[in-house]
Amino acid sequence: RVLALRKGEVPGLLTTTILERGVTIERLEVAVIGSEHEVFSESALVQIAGRVGRSLAHPCGTITFFHYGKSKAMIEAIHHIRMMNEAALKRGLLDA
Repeated sequence: RVLALRKGEVPGLLTTTILERGVTIERLEVAVIGSEHEVFSESALVQIAGRVGRSLAHPCGTITFFHYGKSKAMIEAIHHIRMMNEAALKRGLLDA
């Protein structure tokens, strides 16, 4: 299924944290369902968010956390992601 997703043959993929690292798919939008769960640490959420915007042609995208209340890990991950995006913007790696 991952290969089919990369080729654009399927519109989406529902997966576990197995695709947290090492997957690069252009124009990928990501949703984390149940992101308040303890399995989603700050680092896990940041890694999952890192799947978005992984190509020079399409460096932007959206990550959405679906949850039943914000966890500390979610708040820290959002802060971490914003700080990294600000640093990338200052370095000219992202458009304003």
